[in-house]
Amino acid sequence: APFFFYKTGQRLSHKLKEENQPSGIDGGGEEVDRRDRDIQAAEAALHNMEAQYASMRMKKERLEVESQNTLAEINDGDEESLVRFTESIDSRSVYVGNVDYGVQPSMLETLFSSCGTITRITIPQGVKGPKGFAYVEFVEEGAVEQAMQLNNTSINGRALNVLPKRTNKPGVRRGRKAGRFS
Repeated sequence: APFFFYKTGQRLSHKLKEENQPSGIDGGGEEVDRRDRDIQAAEAALHNMEAQYASMRMKKERLEVESQNTLAEINDGDEESLVRFTESIDSRSVYVGNVDYGVQPSMLETLFSSCGTITRITIPQGVKGPKGFAYVEFVEEGAVEQAMQLNNTSINGRALNVLPKRTNKPGVRRGRKAGRFS
């Protein structure tokens, strides 16, 4: 492409040499195509991050509402309402059995996040480490049914047993009797 410039009133035409030309100005070379692909990839990544941000913001809002409801229930409740509250939490939770000892809460979150908004993941610990089961609590009650569909899903080579969480009844004990020799 001709390059024009004015000097002392005269118009001079000068053709830039390819070796002096800045890269990407040749109007469609490989460099321009690469930059266009880079820009498109960056725009796609930005769009993905914005979608993730919106999803996380919605999850945060749901969890804040759940937290406020929980605090109100605990602070305002008598024993009977606390039992109902505990039953409400249990109705939105699943028991996950046969969990590999190396499984982290983030792995369970990845598996169960498609079922609904997760409030809490608990992997009980014993003296020697994890006990081999977990609890996953959701905001939505309908998430339990979706989580049940993940029964027999394998993590770290072990098929998980996914069941609705049962509510412990006050005063009812399981296991051996109180007196060891009685």
